Amino acid sequence: MIKGDSTEYNLLRDWCETAPLLDTSNRILTCEIGVREGLGSKIIMDCFKERLKDKEYKHIGIDPYNNLKYQHYDNTPAYICDYTEEMRQQMVKDFKDYKEFDFKNMTDVQFMSEFYWTQPYHFVHFDGPHMTKDVLTEAIFFANRSVKGTRFVFDDYPKYAMDQIAFALTYFDFKTKEAGENKIMLERHA
Repeated sequence: MIKGDSTEYNLLRDWCETAPLLDTSNRILTCEIGVREGLGSKIIMDCFKERLKDKEYKHIGIDPYNNLKYQHYDNTPAYICDYTEEMRQQMVKDFKDYKEFDFKNMTDVQFMSEFYWTQPYHFVHFDGPHMTKDVLTEAIFFANRSVKGTRFVFDDYPKYAMDQIAFALTYFDFKTKEAGENKIMLERHA
């Protein structure tokens, strides 16, 4: 069974199930930064596969694993979490039957500098770095590759300056649609 280490997975599921798919392309692209044990990616993929029976679908999961030492939050020093090689191997094994899953074993910075997709992202779950500057960098990267109806979900948003990130995203016409105690969802309106 695929596990998770967060909360409000019910909101993530609801926001996937109700995401407007206004793009006219036949290919839908979703992404999660910070896969860890995989429950977030599983929920996203299961919901979108159910809705997209006649469209091509791909989900990108980004996570470096290997116990990297980095600063996780704005007000804490750098430290090492338990993102082990064994955890990565288990996650890969758990997703072996998900042919739409495209795992990128790298940091968000590496992904943003190496991968340029010509098609837009329709749903992005931000659950990797939790420092304001890092989340803002990711949000702008993906906002530049979004379309009307794209949804962004931010995990652990009370731990960083989400108000600043939400304000920056207004330049891409993203608006806050709903928030829980731990997750918040913004949607692009134009």
